[in-house]
Amino acid sequence: MKVITLPKSFDENEIFLLVIAFALLIYSILLPKRFPIHVFLVLFISNSFIGRTVDMAIAIPPIDLYSSLDSNTHELFDEIIYSVIYPLYGYLFYYFYDKYDHLPTWASIITWSIQSCFLEWISTMINIFQYNKWHIIFSFFVYLFVFSFHSFFFKWVTKQFNYTSKRTERN
Repeated sequence: MKVITLPKSFDENEIFLLVIAFALLIYSILLPKRFPIHVFLVLFISNSFIGRTVDMAIAIPPIDLYSSLDSNTHELFDEIIYSVIYPLYGYLFYYFYDKYDHLPTWASIITWSIQSCFLEWISTMINIFQYNKWHIIFSFFVYLFVFSFHSFFFKWVTKQFNYTSKRTERN
């Protein structure tokens, strides 16, 4: 059994991740409650799964298109990304996707994909991600896929849990 390792050094990328995790947590807590707890939990947990799945598909051998943090091994701060940052960021997508139901789905997907690329670009500057055979434009297409999946998943979850949403009522 592998144990999650600690970072080789505690430097700017770990500090940046802690700041981002804390900021996302505070921001999410301060937002008015939007979903019942059971809908929130499904949406929140699904983001950890989606992030892990996509990263495992493209970031580990044999494909190995990019690395994260200080090494190519799974360390504590990778777990913070998967268990805190990805779920909170995905929750914010669902929150605003539902809140701004007047925006077309395609506009939300493109907006969040561009925003995610920008945040990823910042993350590369701070050395959170190191590209091997990857380019930020590839990320844009991955984000288009991920947020498209999120929109379909949101509609499915809200239907399963009988959550009333103007966005899902129109479709």
